[in-house]
Amino acid sequence: MEAHILRVCRAENCQSKGSDALVEHVEKRFSAKLGETTADGRFTLYAIYCLGNCTKSPNVMLDGTVHGRMSPEAIDRLIDDVVA
Repeated sequence: MEAHILRVCRAENCQSKGSDALVEHVEKRFSAKLGETTADGRFTLYAIYCLGNCTKSPNVMLDGTVHGRMSPEAIDRLIDDVVA
């Protein structure tokens, strides 16, 4: 099974709009830090520096698709959809 790739934007604009909280949330949810793969091998977490979607910050990229205006609740829904 190939891991899903979740990238959280760490550029200045996303940081100013709450990406630090997103990083903290996904690291806690997965018990893995950025740059690591979850114990079950399903997700690999990375930082990325600008996805070019600054007007919709904070942004994440999941398996190559950019998602904007992320909150901890929105990222949970996104992850839950992939897991389902």
